[in-house]
Amino acid sequence: MTIEAVIFDWAGTTIDYGSRAPLLAFKRTFADYGVVVSEDAIRKDMGLDKRVHIRKLLGDPDVAAYFQERHQQLATDELVAEIFARFKATLLQILPETATLKPGVASLIAFLTANHIPYGTTSGYDADMLATLLPLVATRGYRPQVNITSEQTNGNGRPDPAMNRLAMLQLGVHDPARVLIVGDTVNDVLAAQNAGANAVGIIEGANLLALSQQEWDALPATAQQQHRQAVRTAYANAGADVIVNSAADLLELIKRECDLEAAQ
Repeated sequence: MTIEAVIFDWAGTTIDYGSRAPLLAFKRTFADYGVVVSEDAIRKDMGLDKRVHIRKLLGDPDVAAYFQERHQQLATDELVAEIFARFKATLLQILPETATLKPGVASLIAFLTANHIPYGTTSGYDADMLATLLPLVATRGYRPQVNITSEQTNGNGRPDPAMNRLAMLQLGVHDPARVLIVGDTVNDVLAAQNAGANAVGIIEGANLLALSQQEWDALPATAQQQHRQAVRTAYANAGADVIVNSAADLLELIKRECDLEAAQ
């Protein structure tokens, strides 16, 4: 398969091992209201537009009951906007601490660049959040040619294919079936499928794995394998076309595809 382009998600996929920044920002924001939201509840809908994600969290019966009892508020547009503003301010403080490329990503990006394979990103982050991230990752060699947020697609975020379609359009893609869309959540996989592209789920450092690098490295090999299999199953059930352990494995897959194309 000729690879026309690669489109990446951000946290948990290329940077921020374990997708910690949005998780911490959600937890701290809701804690400001006196609400404890579990990591599982937050991670369940990771990858969505952040306002949509907030609505999902407010739809949780326990969270909704708490807001109604303590704040006499339900999930109104005003409440969502207020929570989002707090979330955004908190996240912007956290992002510089978590903008480290995941292992193997630098080599993967170097190969794409050297072989003139364009790459871009889509994100549940907004333009201000990406404006914070882009200069930080650029110093590490990561310079996506396009960066699409739901602000550019009339608010249509994952699993809607709009962001991926716009990214492919701006990257000059002619055939979505020749595009790899790489993510670390079920919503990433669904959005890739809906765009007619190849959905690639990455395991290590993923939101679905739900572990920091320190937590992952501390696990014995048998436990790591059990976790890998659980994430692999979740991706497979969502319909992922390709599932890889790491960026290094994705790089090897892309190299093989390039070698096959050169041999034809």
